[in-house]
Amino acid sequence: MTQTKHNEVATIETSESGLRELHMAWEDPMLAVFGLMQLSREELLERLRSGDLPQPPLARLLNIAVVDAEPGRMVLSLTPDERHVNFLGVVGGGVAGAVLDIATWGAVHLSLEDKSLVTTVNMNTNLVRRITHGQGPLYAIATAVHIGRTTCTAEARLVDDADKIYATASATFVRMSVG
Repeated sequence: MTQTKHNEVATIETSESGLRELHMAWEDPMLAVFGLMQLSREELLERLRSGDLPQPPLARLLNIAVVDAEPGRMVLSLTPDERHVNFLGVVGGGVAGAVLDIATWGAVHLSLEDKSLVTTVNMNTNLVRRITHGQGPLYAIATAVHIGRTTCTAEARLVDDADKIYATASATFVRMSVG
């Protein structure tokens, strides 16, 4: 007998032997890149909020979704499950780092008034308490701190519904002109 569990982005099947399989589909990630370069900030915000912008494969794989987006701020959700667990049986620090990186990047990118893009050049992540699979959704709340001509910075917290902190991050980005 095979059990099937569905979420918004993937199907997890468990066979009689206990082996799990994750099945997911994604769109061409270049569609998202093209969207970033072609849309105004207001159009991008609307597409992010409505879910009309194709989700990057990494976000789909890690079960990360946009909760809110506005200039200088991004909120993402992460619902930990077995796919996120490391050898110690807890959610790996890299998963926390990834969701915080995506959120800080979004907060900075949505602050830009021109068509430049940003990429992470440095990130410091502090894991405050362990994250377990099945504990419910966590939220990466990121805020842009500095938007400069060549570099930008942002900070983020990973919290639960009760605003308990699981991780924090600060990140630095470099601006790249498009064209």
